[in-house]
Amino acid sequence: MKTDPFWWDAARPEPTHLALPDALSDVLIIGGGYTGLSAALTLAKRGQSVTVLEAEMPGFGASSRNGGMIGNLLKPGLSGLIDSYGVERGCAIYKEALASVEFIAKRIGEEGIDCDLELNGRFYPAVLDKHLQAMEGDFKVRQKYLDIPEEMVGPNDYAEDVDSAGYKGGLRQHHTGGLHPAKYVKGLAQAATRAGARIIAPLRAEEIIKNSNGFAVKTATGTLEARTLLIATNGYGAGLYPFLQKRVFPVGSTMIATEELSENLVASLFPTRRMITDTRKMLSYYRPSPDGRRVLLGARPTIFPAAPEVQARSLKKTLDSIFPALRQASVSHIWSGNVAYDFAAMPTIGEHEGVFYAMGYCGSGVAMSGYFGHKAALKILGDPEGETAFDGLPFEDRFYYNGKPWFLPVAMIGYRFRDYFGF
Repeated sequence: MKTDPFWWDAARPEPTHLALPDALSDVLIIGGGYTGLSAALTLAKRGQSVTVLEAEMPGFGASSRNGGMIGNLLKPGLSGLIDSYGVERGCAIYKEALASVEFIAKRIGEEGIDCDLELNGRFYPAVLDKHLQAMEGDFKVRQKYLDIPEEMVGPNDYAEDVDSAGYKGGLRQHHTGGLHPAKYVKGLAQAATRAGARIIAPLRAEEIIKNSNGFAVKTATGTLEARTLLIATNGYGAGLYPFLQKRVFPVGSTMIATEELSENLVASLFPTRRMITDTRKMLSYYRPSPDGRRVLLGARPTIFPAAPEVQARSLKKTLDSIFPALRQASVSHIWSGNVAYDFAAMPTIGEHEGVFYAMGYCGSGVAMSGYFGHKAALKILGDPEGETAFDGLPFEDRFYYNGKPWFLPVAMIGYRFRDYFGF
């Protein structure tokens, strides 16, 4: 059983071995994942000198570890957004999520990125009747205000999505889908490099200093200077920038991949190859591999840190409960990574004291991260097209949080309790 991501078998992140630039960069981006690379590509194409600084390898974090699922559902739902911000602003925010899917598909096409993109839809099965009722309520609100190709299905009507008994029905989307995340981020890095961006990896940013030229960022091998700084670290920012450290917190997620299976078996489990995410508080997300030979599943298997073998057993038990036909299949890969949340459970983009940032995708960032990277780049350029409906939304801290999310195990215990008893 490998403990590297399954995705790395086809596209392993690699160092760049580039030296620090001698001259002042127009823009320095800290973070070489989807957000940072997308921003670098946009900026370089607009004639900016761009340096990307990545602590590991380009795409080493969540960008090459995630499930490769392209979605557009925001955690508050359209109903929650309307309750908080009114119909006009709430719908505008949701439309940004819809636009992110169109943007990522267009960018992949324009750059010729071979990443197994399939926009064949996604299914959200309801575990409990009350989940289905809540899902249907938000679905009706979306149908009222937005033109989205999706539908609700009952317990006897989801067989084309997934061959698993016991769900109460769910939401079927026709415009989202999946890709190979490591191939995608590798293609983004190559596109940004072709456009003229310099990617330095691995090299960690150690300190940010504001100076007369803009910003200086200290590293173990020297100092980089730039007129403008963008932080795009998502769940891997640690204590680099206190403003973000107090507002964004990492949340771990773990995935497994099965051994190679027969294509007929995998096709029988996922007849339309749609991506699947259930409605549990401690949710599971699963899909066929792009080649149709494996099943991949992700979740949060243990509340506290545990050995890979322990996590693999827990996730395999979950997989077997969904697909009894896979009980004899072994696990070939297990790996973990960090997503990032803020206290509003919403992606965030903005600027603080001259530092631009985009992050906090709440586990649904495959499309939104690249989109927000592009938008952050346009903001840096002063382009009005960089405006988003997320601009100016509350980005709050909490007095009890200063970079160590001690409260997550408590929350997860509560979620496990609610899932177990059906609350």
